[in-house]
Amino acid sequence: MRSALLAIAIGLVGAAFIHIVIILALPMWTGKDAWTRVEALGAENRFYSLANEPNITRLYNEDPHIRSAVCHFDISNGPVRILASGDVPIWTVAAYDTASDETYSMNDRSAIGTGVNIAFVTPAQMLQLRRFMPRALERAVLVELSQPQGYVVLRAIAPTPSQRPAARAFLAEASCTGITIDPA
Repeated sequence: MRSALLAIAIGLVGAAFIHIVIILALPMWTGKDAWTRVEALGAENRFYSLANEPNITRLYNEDPHIRSAVCHFDISNGPVRILASGDVPIWTVAAYDTASDETYSMNDRSAIGTGVNIAFVTPAQMLQLRRFMPRALERAVLVELSQPQGYVVLRAIAPTPSQRPAARAFLAEASCTGITIDPA
C-alpha cells in the first residue's frame, strides 16, 4: 500500500513538473508557425514577395530558381480572387489553412488558359454563385474552402538567370483581392 501511495505521489509531482515546463515554454513556441509569420507580413488580400535568403521573417526560398509571394485572406465577408499572368516557364499556386494544411493546389499544366484565375469561397458563397455567376468569375476556378482564413503561396520557377525578371514581374503583378457578390 505504501509503495502504491509513493508511486502516485511521484506521478503527481512529475505531472505537475511537466505542466509547469510546458506553460513556461509556450511563449517560446508561440508565433513560430507559418500562419502567424504570414499574417505578420502585413494587411490581408495583398501579395508579399518572399526573399531568397534567410531573413527575420523566416519565410524564404532556399531554391535560387524559385520566386515566391504569399497572401493571407479571410473569406468570411466575401470571396477572394487570385489573378496572375505573365511569361514564366512554370508557376504553381497552393492554398493553406491556418494550421498550414494544404487545401488546394494548381500549376500551369492544369490551369484553364495560361494564367492564374482562382476564387476562394465559403460553402454559402458557392451556393450564391450557383444562383448568379458574375461575368468576372465565369472563367475562374471556384474553390470552396471549409475554413474562412488561410493563405496562398504563388511560385514562379525561373530555371535560367534570364528568366528571373519575368518571374519577378509575374509575382509583382499578381493580385489577391476581395470581391463582392451581388445578391441579385
